[in-house]
Amino acid sequence: MPFLSFNFAIFLGLALLLFHLAPARIRPRLLLILSYLYYLTWSPTYTMLLLAVTAGVYATGLWIERSRTEHGKRAWMAIGVMLLLLLLFAFKAAASSLGDFLLPSRSGGSVAALLVVPLGLSYYVFRMVGYLLDVYWELLPAQRSFTLLALYGSFFPQIVSGPIQRAQSFFEQTGKIENPGADDFLLGARRILFGLFKKVAIADPLAILVANVHANPSAFSSLELLMGAYCFSIQLYADFSAITDIAIGIGLLFGVRGPENFDLPYFSPNILAFWRRWHASLTTWLADYLFTPLRMALRRWGNAGLCLAIFINMIAIGLWHGFTATFLAFGVLHGIYVSVSALSLKRRDLFFKNRATFARLRMFAAPLLIFHLVVFSHIFFRAETFHSALAYLSGLIPRWHPAAIPPMRCDASLLGLSAPGLVLCGVAFLVSEVVTWMARQRIWSEWFVTTPILFRRALYCALLVAVLFLYKGSVTFIYAQF
Repeated sequence: MPFLSFNFAIFLGLALLLFHLAPARIRPRLLLILSYLYYLTWSPTYTMLLLAVTAGVYATGLWIERSRTEHGKRAWMAIGVMLLLLLLFAFKAAASSLGDFLLPSRSGGSVAALLVVPLGLSYYVFRMVGYLLDVYWELLPAQRSFTLLALYGSFFPQIVSGPIQRAQSFFEQTGKIENPGADDFLLGARRILFGLFKKVAIADPLAILVANVHANPSAFSSLELLMGAYCFSIQLYADFSAITDIAIGIGLLFGVRGPENFDLPYFSPNILAFWRRWHASLTTWLADYLFTPLRMALRRWGNAGLCLAIFINMIAIGLWHGFTATFLAFGVLHGIYVSVSALSLKRRDLFFKNRATFARLRMFAAPLLIFHLVVFSHIFFRAETFHSALAYLSGLIPRWHPAAIPPMRCDASLLGLSAPGLVLCGVAFLVSEVVTWMARQRIWSEWFVTTPILFRRALYCALLVAVLFLYKGSVTFIYAQF
């Protein structure tokens, strides 16, 4: 039951009705039932797996806390974490092995991936691993309520594509859920509408162009391939931030505030800032549970230890998406980017400190450079195979293009998206980024509430009409595959 479906709209409406009619003390149980009903619509078999994993984690958390010796605590933690990671590894490996038969494309247009990997497996495994480590490090008491732990692992707005919320934050909000305030409810509805708009107005139209270009790179000119590379980076961001907006918005309707995942990542001043702004719930999770322990263990190695910790962390990010050579290459590339940036950041800052002209130039040039480095890495991220990624890269350079195609050709009929359509996608993307920036600075909220109510309602109606007009059928969110 995808978020962009009539069935989900009915499910959400009924769920909200039941939630607001129910007493506060039973709302966690009601949300748990609703979450498992939602998951059942995807796979009854994998629903049983989710329940079994939750039961195992529940027992392991209690055993960690009740162990009287450090050795016992460490043993139970290691067993729990290793079993969770082995489960994730087994399904990811199976998906990679059977991918050629079951996964026709990585465009996000097929749910065939769910035949191999359970819905949200990467997300709920990481949530549960984080919970066990928090209990082991005594940052969090073991959860006595099976209902709350099961809800943490299965909360239906977040299980599809995150964000990866920390256990303590989730438990604090769901122990006894009151009615969300009017401001939170309206904010949630706006976030959902904003996410839907980004999905249907930006991500889905660009997905057509990207799929066409990646299906046969040798049939497209260097300019068309360059457009495809830019468009995929924008498509990926719009698609992923859209489902995050929808997930956070739905959570707010039920009184649960999820963590933010994006903060204008394509305008980052350096690659370190990019990873603080892109998929932040995953990168901060890895920073706390993988990078920081590794950095402490390798601190005697100096810069070599720092680079090794960075590479392990970035490769983990790449392989989190799937056990393929393309995702490995994506992780290695960003390991290089981040290592070079971390080792040279102080020197660069010192160089620009007393050079005002260069410092002003850096403000504009640095985000542009970071964007292009990310676009380059996304060619590997999007490619079906490592060979196809190399073929795509060779086609970008006119001298190395395998076909006799004019390098500056731009044929809209081949791309699948007209020039006006491409311009509209670009305008919609820039507008969405401006709105996001204004919201982060509280400019939007402070200005928007002062506008006439008729204007606000007209804007909501216009966005809703645009979503309904542009909606061309349910297209799977890209990150629902992971």
